[in-house]
Amino acid sequence: MVPPSVDPRAQEELEDLREHDRVVLEFLSRDPSSLVGFAGLRRRLRIHPEQLSRALQRLARDDLISRTDLGYRISPKGASILSPGALEREPEGVPVLQAYLPGDVDLRFLVQALKGAWVGPLRWYGLSESPGELRLYWATEDDGIRLDARLRLGSLSIHAAVETAERLDEAARLGHQLFQHIARETSRGSYPGFSG
Repeated sequence: MVPPSVDPRAQEELEDLREHDRVVLEFLSRDPSSLVGFAGLRRRLRIHPEQLSRALQRLARDDLISRTDLGYRISPKGASILSPGALEREPEGVPVLQAYLPGDVDLRFLVQALKGAWVGPLRWYGLSESPGELRLYWATEDDGIRLDARLRLGSLSIHAAVETAERLDEAARLGHQLFQHIARETSRGSYPGFSG
């Protein structure tokens, strides 16, 4: 997990990490552009809230992660001590739904309306931003189904990653439920940036 070219001080820092600190850092490093909320980290990593809180405080104090209003993200310093290629990537999932998104929807305001939302049994846990795309992530409480809504100017797609193939139908139904929630938010017109 440690790149061979890593600075010896960074190597020591990685070795000094406690188990939960390392788990959090490795999870956040899988997608350095993602922001994951406290509850999302707790659900995905199954770490007791007090232990997670202490791990996040230590990692932030050591400048290995940063905290924003939307969640936690690995910092450049944190990423420098891990080798992203050595980490297991999250599965991309299968597309369960794709739809046209009205061109006058302001994606940033839509994200503000959706962040933190629970949709049926789905619990919001974070988001990721890359050029031209915003991804919002939800998972079931047991983490057996994970959905991500991919928002681009003019399009929305929902992808599902499932623990077992038997849950794909359930994931498809939840994807449609999530779509309905997003559609209600886009048609609500109660946030700036959407003109209807």
